[in-house]
Amino acid sequence: MIVALTVAGLVLLALEILTPTFGVLAAMAIAALVAGVWLAFSLSPAAGAIVLIAYAVGVPLYLVVLVRRLPRSKAGRGLFLRSSEPAGGEAAPESAALAALVGRTATAETDLHPVGAIHIDGRRVIAAAESGMIDKGQTVRVVRARGSDVIVRRCDN
Repeated sequence: MIVALTVAGLVLLALEILTPTFGVLAAMAIAALVAGVWLAFSLSPAAGAIVLIAYAVGVPLYLVVLVRRLPRSKAGRGLFLRSSEPAGGEAAPESAALAALVGRTATAETDLHPVGAIHIDGRRVIAAAESGMIDKGQTVRVVRARGSDVIVRRCDN
């Protein structure tokens, strides 16, 4: 019976990872595992201690292996989304145009606390201050542009 409760608990944990049950299956898994420990302790204190130690080591290890291996398995490939574009949004339409702004100066069109708008090349671009806050009207330099994110730094005149 202890083995059946253990298997049930581990299967329920796997199903909790795969389905959005908001913890319902996880609670059932914990109940099954606790029942397994209780049943083992009712047989003998030594058996209970062995099962408790096995759960304390085995369940976290099982979860780590499950989370790492499941997306790469045949079943997991059908369940998990794969990213089709590079990280950071380099596929954004304006990415190249914004990357060309790096090193150029602009004027803060609004306060950047830390996000606001700058005026550069006759157009308005949403930008974020690299650190701190930048007041409206200050001169800024574009220090980084990745995807649609533009990072600026206050120019010290």
